[in-house]
Amino acid sequence: MIEDKNTLNEDARDVNRAADFLGLREIDFFRFAYRRWYSNDVNADQLEKIFAAYMFRETVPHWVRYCAREVINREGMNMLDPIEFGAAEFRHQSKVPKVGKLFLMIAGLLMLVVYISILTTRHGFDDANCPGRYANKFVLQWVYMIKGEQPPACDKLEEQKPK
Repeated sequence: MIEDKNTLNEDARDVNRAADFLGLREIDFFRFAYRRWYSNDVNADQLEKIFAAYMFRETVPHWVRYCAREVINREGMNMLDPIEFGAAEFRHQSKVPKVGKLFLMIAGLLMLVVYISILTTRHGFDDANCPGRYANKFVLQWVYMIKGEQPPACDKLEEQKPK
């Protein structure tokens, strides 16, 4: 019984290694191995049952075991080309969700608004509203807003200025 458990663990490790060599997720490797063995695609419900048995009990079907060993042998002989082997179409392509695109557009728009605000805010000694202020007025307002305080009036700034 112990030998069977070690064999199962070894088969599961082989599946993991073979999937890594081909650049596939394990479930995609199962789909790939099924097509290589049976020459057609596996049903989604059937694949779910087979893959669940693999995940929870490390049960590796014979067709997956054979494919994993073939991949590992080819890799060992430096003869493994995943594209030539037919694994490219099974690679998972993650797509940017629509919410992600919306988030990027909103973030870009906010950055543009802040940039334009900084450029159009008068700053330095020539500020007509408060002469002698050293910081950018826009930035100064944001700093005080983050601190939760009101910016000091111009006459208070004049008093704080060292002479």
